[in-house]
Amino acid sequence: MFETNQTIEEVKQNMKDAGYTKKEIDAFIPVWLSGNKEESMRLLSKQRKVLLVSIHKKQAELERLEGLLTAARR
Repeated sequence: MFETNQTIEEVKQNMKDAGYTKKEIDAFIPVWLSGNKEESMRLLSKQRKVLLVSIHKKQAELERLEGLLTAARR
């Protein structure tokens, strides 16, 4: 297990808040508890990438909207 002050329930809640499904959380917890840092980091990094792609998509949508607002103000 990683050195952390978080309980398993807190880890599960953090993962849920980060967009993990119950199935993904249930698959991750045994890996985390086993102390397999490499696999844990791989699984966490995978979701991080998913979140970053989502953020960049939303950012592009916002920029397009800002372009329309700018054009409408002219």
